[in-house]
Amino acid sequence: MNKLINTVVALASLTASAMLYAHHSTVGIFDADRPIEITGIISTISWRNPHGRIVLDVEDEDGSITEWDVETASISILRNRGVSSEVLQEGDRVTVAGQPSRRNEPFMLGTNVLLSSGYEFDFGSGSAYFDAGKNGNLIGQSQPDIDVSQAIAEADGLFRVWSTVMSDPTAFPMYKGNYPLNAEGERELAAWDPNDNILFQCGTKGQPLIMISPIPMDFVRQGDDILMRLEEYDSRRLIHMTAEAEPANENSLFGFSRGRWDGDTLIVETDHIAAGYFDHLGAKQSDQITTVERFIPNTDYSRLDYEITVTDPVYFSEPFTLTRYFVWYPEMSVHDYECLERY
Repeated sequence: MNKLINTVVALASLTASAMLYAHHSTVGIFDADRPIEITGIISTISWRNPHGRIVLDVEDEDGSITEWDVETASISILRNRGVSSEVLQEGDRVTVAGQPSRRNEPFMLGTNVLLSSGYEFDFGSGSAYFDAGKNGNLIGQSQPDIDVSQAIAEADGLFRVWSTVMSDPTAFPMYKGNYPLNAEGERELAAWDPNDNILFQCGTKGQPLIMISPIPMDFVRQGDDILMRLEEYDSRRLIHMTAEAEPANENSLFGFSRGRWDGDTLIVETDHIAAGYFDHLGAKQSDQITTVERFIPNTDYSRLDYEITVTDPVYFSEPFTLTRYFVWYPEMSVHDYECLERY
């Protein structure tokens, strides 16, 4: 193992940053209880989804070079936080703090980077990690300098872009375990192997797990119906608003959704779902699962509270409800999602 790696004191920022990655679980892959630091020269940077990648050439004490892969937050996450990736360039000498691979490989989950300038760049915690930084100053966080007048003019009730406050645990993540699993659900969970996770593959997150997404989504009118567009995996959920609509014969990743209004609240009932995993930690769901969602805006549509009630008699002993909320940031938009499966 590279002798330049030093175990450091675990700080709260690592816990917060680990939550950032929860929608693509790193449980079983990285060791959050053993934070490390590595110092090296950046040879490659790839800002993609669902994770970014930095490759560092790290020199050992004997002069040999070890190539380290550092997994980071995705380009969508950075964009959503108003973070510029331009602070990191190939050829820079940096120190990366994060969580090491449980397999003792030169592979880690990066949370914070100490730049050669002495300033610090973080991938999601919003907190400084290095004592060596200039008074703990973070760089790279800013409000996007764009014209939001059109977004404000086009916003119409629920029909606008909704984002996530990632620093608030009541907003993200929504899936935290401790569900009312029955005996079969417990057996399936115990058998789950986090290293053989289909959720590492692009476009495999279905209903209701897609609703954990921390990156922008919006609602647009599509005739009499409503189209929910989620940036993650370029996901599209069609909400049928007329009684004449009928589900297809086969189940699908997002199922068949029927909506109705209760005042300003949109209520969506979904069935015919074919998505094997309920959450990122291995809980299963069956094709008998149904969900009832409530999208509840506040008076000025600056916040959207979300409730989802889940019923699945195959793996859960009773219905249960999860909650989170979204916020409206007019400077945000739903971008194309460039997905690169885990290497």
